[in-house]
Amino acid sequence: MQYVLTEEEYKALVDAKKKALQDVGSTIQNLCTMVADNLPITVYWSKEKEPWKCIHSMETEWYCDNCPVLEMCPSNKNWSK
Repeated sequence: MQYVLTEEEYKALVDAKKKALQDVGSTIQNLCTMVADNLPITVYWSKEKEPWKCIHSMETEWYCDNCPVLEMCPSNKNWSK
């Protein structure tokens, strides 16, 4: 089945999709930040498990290197050098 849309109808559909993706993206980012701030993981410099912390919740410079939600996070990554 095919539909013929006017230019305005097509633009409205595209804009609705963009807004939906932005809303979902911010929700996913909030969930990823919450997990990174609270999920205890083992990092190479410590023998005890502790949360990694998210770059969005740190007041000092921080990195995404060992983040437990690295693959799912929609944010731009901040890597250590």
